[in-house]
Amino acid sequence: MKKLIFSLLFTCLVTMLHAQDLKKAKSYLDAKQLDKAKTEIDGFIAKSPNDGEGNYLKAKIYEAIAGSDQFKSLAPDAREQAFEAFKKSIADSANMKLKLEVMKDQYSPIFNLYTGYYEAGANAFNAAAPTGNKAGFEDAMNLFIKADNVGHYIAENKWSNIADVDTTLVLNIAKAALNAGKNDVALTYFKKLADAHINGTKGGGDANSSFILPYQWLVLHYKDAKDEADMLKYANLGKQLFPDNDYFDLVLIDYYRDQKDQAAMFSKYNELVSKRPDSLGYHFNYANDIFGYIYNSDEGVVVKNKDSLLNVLSDQLEKAYKINSNDVVTNWLYSQYYYNKGVDITDSASKTKDVKMKASMKAEAKDDFTKAIPYADKAITELENAGYKKSDRSRYKSIVNLMQRIYESLNQNDKLKLYENKYDAADAKFVN
Repeated sequence: MKKLIFSLLFTCLVTMLHAQDLKKAKSYLDAKQLDKAKTEIDGFIAKSPNDGEGNYLKAKIYEAIAGSDQFKSLAPDAREQAFEAFKKSIADSANMKLKLEVMKDQYSPIFNLYTGYYEAGANAFNAAAPTGNKAGFEDAMNLFIKADNVGHYIAENKWSNIADVDTTLVLNIAKAALNAGKNDVALTYFKKLADAHINGTKGGGDANSSFILPYQWLVLHYKDAKDEADMLKYANLGKQLFPDNDYFDLVLIDYYRDQKDQAAMFSKYNELVSKRPDSLGYHFNYANDIFGYIYNSDEGVVVKNKDSLLNVLSDQLEKAYKINSNDVVTNWLYSQYYYNKGVDITDSASKTKDVKMKASMKAEAKDDFTKAIPYADKAITELENAGYKKSDRSRYKSIVNLMQRIYESLNQNDKLKLYENKYDAADAKFVN
């Protein structure tokens, strides 16, 4: 009986001593004497490593150390230790007193860890940005990843509605990884955003424009990797989620041009000029790609729907011309269009034996050659008025050469000689 009473007294004494140790550590925490609080809680945990209340207090103390400029050197890995201690304390599910304390604190230690990691990552990123310090960006990446891990833990326990893809945080991980040269990590996190079809945050405003980056980067990544399926997947996703941005239309146009899939390329162009009817560049490029397909394709390529495409070419050139009648390349292409049209008709005329039809076709060709002149002349004039810039020399000589061919086709030798002289004089004029 005496032995039993002694055992009970001993147990009560140990419990009281533990409680006093925790109370002492807590009083140091409240007084912001974090060095003393750390010493007390470390001693307690060394004796009772699985104590729920002790680990919870350790989480609070170490989280405070991590956020203190004065004391953070005491434990460089303070947040990691705080996170592990918090998880241990939550595992003590039978301790109702502890549960009530955690609820009373509104889970503040774990939320402070989440925001602490995030802010530390942002600070590291901003510090690395001015010099492009890769090591600094890698630090930011790792801190953001730790914030994401804490966020997942919070979400799994349903303490907050943090999404599985924590949009801004995941974007920051990928951006930091990209700047750190960690493309494998960037790929993982950009894919998380894209596969979740993220195009911003609610109320994000102008900041949401940065969420186009994952789709742009993934498109180029898979294009370089020659992974057609994933390249098209993310290009079409980007086009769907960012309909006002032309990047993905242009990427797809380049892709179909490289693949020599003219039908798909022209279809994309048609979508683009319908979306941007006031863009001179898009109308011109559409016309230029049609021209290249019809007249500059590899030998043996059968041009499909040539007449229909020539009509589209003419229509796109006219729209570009209406936007800016002084544009050099539009005038140049317009002149080539009429010149080539005249050449095509002349070739057809040479193959017919019908005298009347031959004469009619020659007259039609002459009309097209004549229509080509004012456009080429306008382009030449614009380049001359620009001050004979050296960078324009090659273009100028090409247009002058086109005028020689036009006047040669019209049998106007005086004009032909005039443009031959212009051509010969060009190198001396375009020197600045």
